[in-house]
Amino acid sequence: MSWLTLYKKEIRLTKTKFLLNIIFLLMVAVLFYVLIERYSPMFIMLTIPLIIVHLFYLFFAMIDSLRLEWKQKTSFFWLNIPRNGWELLSAKFLAATTQLFVSLLTTFMIIYFLLKQSSGKFSDPTIPQFLFEQYQSFWWILFFGIFVGSLQFGAVSTFIFMMSKSIRKWGWLIGVAITLGAGWLWSRFQETVIYKGITEWGVILNTDTIMNSFIIHIDEIGGDPTLDMEAATEAVLYIGTTVVDIVVVVAVLFISSWLLDNKVEA
Repeated sequence: MSWLTLYKKEIRLTKTKFLLNIIFLLMVAVLFYVLIERYSPMFIMLTIPLIIVHLFYLFFAMIDSLRLEWKQKTSFFWLNIPRNGWELLSAKFLAATTQLFVSLLTTFMIIYFLLKQSSGKFSDPTIPQFLFEQYQSFWWILFFGIFVGSLQFGAVSTFIFMMSKSIRKWGWLIGVAITLGAGWLWSRFQETVIYKGITEWGVILNTDTIMNSFIIHIDEIGGDPTLDMEAATEAVLYIGTTVVDIVVVVAVLFISSWLLDNKVEA
C-alpha cells in the first residue's frame, strides 16, 4: 500500500465529517447574513469565532482520527500495514491539513462576502470601509497565522496521543507535561540571539505597511493624521519564523512516528 493510497484512504474515511463541517459553515453564513440584513451589521463580529476555532481544527482532527483506530479495533491492522510510522502518521496529518485548508479558505470567503454585504448597513460608512480595506490587505497574514498555529496544535495532539499509547498508565499526562515543558523552553529560546538569527529573514510585514494602511484611510476620509511616522521601521513578521515553526511541526511528527514504530502497541 503506497503513501498516496493511505492519504486517499484517510480522505475517504473522514469525508462525511468534513462535508458536515462545510455544510455547517454555509448554514452559519446564511444565519449571519439574515441577522445582518434584518437586525444589525454588528453581527459581523460573530464571524470572529469561526476563524479562531480553526486554530484547534487539527488538534481535534488528529485526536479523532487516531482514537477511532483503537475504538473501532482497527489499530492492529493499521499498525501492521507495511509502512513505517512516519508514512502512517503523515498520511493522516496531511489529509486533515488538506481539509483544514479548504475549511479555513471557505470561512475567509464567507467573511469577505458578509463584510461586503454589511458595508451599506452602518450609519457611518467609514467604519465598514476601513474594515473591508484592512481585510483585503491583511487577510492572508491571518489565514497563514491560523493555519500554521493549527499545524502546531495538530502535531502536539499527535505526540500526546502516541505517548498515551506508549505508556499505558498516565501516558497522556506525561505527554502533556513534556509538551508544557518543551513549550516553556521554546519560549525562552525565542528570546535568544540564536533564534532571532535563524528566523529574522524574509520580511513579510513591517510597521510601515501597517501604519500606511491607517494613514491612507484617514486621508481618504479627510481626517488629520497625528500618528508619528518618524518611528523606525520594524519588521513584525518574517518568512523565517514560519519556516522554523513548520520545521518544529515536522520534528514533533518524527518523534511521534518513532514512538509509533517502537513503543505503541495495538
